[in-house]
Amino acid sequence: MTVLLITPGWDDEDVRNPDGPPSSHIASGSWPNARLADDAPPGAHIAQALARELLKVMDERGLSARAVAELVGSTHPTIGRILDGSGVTDVRTVFLLEVALRTPLWPADLHRDFRLDVQSPGAGA
Repeated sequence: MTVLLITPGWDDEDVRNPDGPPSSHIASGSWPNARLADDAPPGAHIAQALARELLKVMDERGLSARAVAELVGSTHPTIGRILDGSGVTDVRTVFLLEVALRTPLWPADLHRDFRLDVQSPGAGA
């Protein structure tokens, strides 16, 4: 089980991507099947699970990033950022992908692999 260290007030941060690209948290291996660093933020774990699931669906259906983008009304670079871990997508895009592909992509059971350790600001790990 992975421990996520959370400091109160985390939700006041810039929600666009305060932790850098998800793939920047790789400890070993290659995205999206890499082992993430022990201190990888929640967004990296979510992005990794989402990329794995999207790749699986694309492989099963023989779809390219460009084809998926067309189904969603997006661009292939947006899909590419999800797949290569260079960016974090928003919930709207995940929802549109799920609707277009008619399959769940959000890692609904991911929470089972984690527990939170909420620490006061400035506390050591």
